[in-house]
Amino acid sequence: MITENSVTSEPITISAPAELVWQVIVDFKRYGQWNEFCPSISGELKMGEPLVMQVNLGNGLQEQVESLSCIEPPLKIAWAMENKPGDPVHAERFQEITPLDDRSCSYVSIDYFGGEMCGPMIEAMGKAVEDGFNLCARNLKARAEALYQAQQAGAQ
Repeated sequence: MITENSVTSEPITISAPAELVWQVIVDFKRYGQWNEFCPSISGELKMGEPLVMQVNLGNGLQEQVESLSCIEPPLKIAWAMENKPGDPVHAERFQEITPLDDRSCSYVSIDYFGGEMCGPMIEAMGKAVEDGFNLCARNLKARAEALYQAQQAGAQ
C-alpha cells in the first residue's frame, strides 16, 4: 500500500514461529540465499550501526547505507537513512513480526518517508519499493517455512 508518506508491503502469514522469522531477518550473512530484493547486507546487529545493502528497485542492484534505528527481538527491526535536517527525503524502514500462535506469525514491512521531496520520491519510486517489499515478504515466508519444516522433520 502506498500513501502520501509511506510504503507498506501486503501483510503475510508465515507458518513458522516469530523467533525463527526474526533469526532469518537478522542473519545478514545469508540474505543472498533467500532475499531477491536485498540479496546482500552487511553490518552488525547493534543500534546505530551502519548496514551496507545491495537493493534491487527494478534497475539492478544499488548500494544503500542505512543505520539500525530499532531492535526489538523478535518483533521489530528498523533501519534509517542518515536523515540530517534539510535533507530532501527522510526514510525509516520497519519490519514487524506479530506472533499468531506458537507456530505462525504475520509479517509486514513499512517505510516511512518525510522531507520536502517525499511526495515526488514516492510518486517516482513508491511502486518499485512496494513491489520490492512484497517480494522480500514472499521470500522471507518461503525461507522461514522451509527452515521450520526442516526443523520439524529433524525432530521426528
